[in-house]
Amino acid sequence: MISILITNYNKSKFLKQTLRSIQLNKRKKYEIILFDDVSTDNSLEIIKKFRNIKLIRNKKKIYRSSALNQIHGILECFKISKGNIICLLDGDDRFTKNKLNLVYKKLNKKKY
Repeated sequence: MISILITNYNKSKFLKQTLRSIQLNKRKKYEIILFDDVSTDNSLEIIKKFRNIKLIRNKKKIYRSSALNQIHGILECFKISKGNIICLLDGDDRFTKNKLNLVYKKLNKKKY
């Protein structure tokens, strides 16, 4: 199982493409855990259109630094992840078409 941990803050402009890039992968055993850090745009409406996303909604900002808030989000996602492989993705990033299979094969390659 691969766990894909996504942090998001007001990335609605990119979020649909980000989530679709995961769906385009042929790998079937993965989970998406998305941490939304009090977005004020329509990110939540976009997220709700996708199935099988575990959504963690932050109620209020904890740190003044956006980097620290992002680390907090990753840690919260990590706490509930079930995968033995973890991939990190920001709300404005994308995976290439076959990334999950490539990561899985590379990390599970037997060395003789």
